[in-house]
Amino acid sequence: MPGIRFSALAEKFIAELEKAGATVLVVSGEGERPLALGVVLGETTYRLEVYLWTVTQGGKGRNRPREYRIQRTGPGRVAPRFVLKAGVRTIMGGWHEETGTFAFWDVRRHILSQARSPSSQISLDTLERAATVGMAAEVRDATEGQEIAIAVQPDYLLWYIREYENLYDCGPDVQQASGLVDATPEDEREFIDEAPSDDAAGRRYKITSVVRAFREARFRPQVLRAYGWRCCLTGVALRLVDAAHVVPVSDPTSTDETRNGVALNPLLHRAYDFGLLGLLPGGRTAINERLLSGLQRQRLGDGLELLRGMIPATMRMPGSPDLHPPDEYLRRGLVARGWTPEEVQRASA
Repeated sequence: MPGIRFSALAEKFIAELEKAGATVLVVSGEGERPLALGVVLGETTYRLEVYLWTVTQGGKGRNRPREYRIQRTGPGRVAPRFVLKAGVRTIMGGWHEETGTFAFWDVRRHILSQARSPSSQISLDTLERAATVGMAAEVRDATEGQEIAIAVQPDYLLWYIREYENLYDCGPDVQQASGLVDATPEDEREFIDEAPSDDAAGRRYKITSVVRAFREARFRPQVLRAYGWRCCLTGVALRLVDAAHVVPVSDPTSTDETRNGVALNPLLHRAYDFGLLGLLPGGRTAINERLLSGLQRQRLGDGLELLRGMIPATMRMPGSPDLHPPDEYLRRGLVARGWTPEEVQRASA
């Protein structure tokens, strides 16, 4: 396929970060490479310099149809000089339109590269696996030595940015990361114990850590997609929706499975986690009158009618019954948030 303009790639990159819940501040000029960004997520800000190209078919040898690459060139077909800056994450990658995935390489391995038309390779197998699983990695032989290529779905761009250095420090066993996405703790322990050396065991432990972070990152897009990116109570989208755990993370029985999540706007998410809003078995809703009375005694009851007006009698469930929060999860979620079993029973009657 023909190359995509850098401005379009930059726009795609920014849009996916914003869709993932980040606030993106563009520092560089329009169409200027690298794309300089400030990415704000909660109380953390990441400073990025992003180099992007189109991932196209090609590579060493004519008989390798599943070989893909980026051509790291700029104006005049000259490769850009990468400069690492303190406090800045320099991202080098590309977009593959057919699989809908980003591919990334470790820019630290290319600081001294001055070739006129350099390229970085990745296989179609890795791109396709990332399109299915969410992420995948491979190790390749390059001029600079072995190189790790990472492919990710757009939903997990923030995960890649967070785990950027850890991923490339995992060593060649990082190729097994996508196979651990649904691993049990016992599977992870076996993976580490089978390492041929203590150093390899340390790297494998790091792999299990980045995979756990991936599982956590997977929760938000899966939940929001199940609810059509809309709050299950108000129907509001507008990128003003959180993925809330039903059984909260603080509970040892909590999981990151999609049915343990609901889509809520941030205000209702806070009310739910505080225990003021109850999502009851069967999808009904209620206000915890005991907590409300306590707030009113503290003269903190203002806004109650506004809140009540946002809460319908029942929540809107995902289209697939398999993704509905089980009644037992909803019940445990309420108890974990301070509701007594008697309060849950009365509200559900």
